[in-house]
Amino acid sequence: YTWSIDATAPQTTIDTAPAAQTTSTSATFTFSSNEAGSTFECSLDNAAFTACTSPRQHTGLAAGTHTFRVRSRDAAGNVDPTPASRSWTIDTTPPQTTIDTMPASPTGNTSASFTFSSETGATFECSLDNAAFTACTSPQQYGDVADGSHTFRVRARDAAGNVDDSPASRTWTVDATAPQT
Repeated sequence: YTWSIDATAPQTTIDTAPAAQTTSTSATFTFSSNEAGSTFECSLDNAAFTACTSPRQHTGLAAGTHTFRVRSRDAAGNVDPTPASRSWTIDTTPPQTTIDTMPASPTGNTSASFTFSSETGATFECSLDNAAFTACTSPQQYGDVADGSHTFRVRARDAAGNVDDSPASRTWTVDATAPQT
């Protein structure tokens, strides 16, 4: 009679997972073990481990931080003592954008400078006079602005990809033409 003794626990790996910051309220994970024939147990947000298979999908998740853990069990019954773990944050709230400084109105200056802010990690897109939004940084400078009324708009995009749906906007007037006496 021949038998094998297996006292070595398998190792579990999370192969794919959601981005660290996302707007999606669903998440799909794929995972594997270094031992063929292993089964898996999963846990979401520190719930008890339950039997699962790869891929594992979770839907209808609330905004906030979540943690997915998975461990493998080999044919001999050994359980991975260090489950693979992945945390991510669901952010569905658009950022708010604030214009902090802007030119006086009216002004005789044909250049304009704007500073703006939003939540930490946000990037920005600017528009002058209803042009398409393009990537920008604070401060945003404009030179040789023509006489007349102008509108500057800026919107933030947060790390999860949410875009401010109500861009900050300021209108000012340039009057650089000297009066005739």
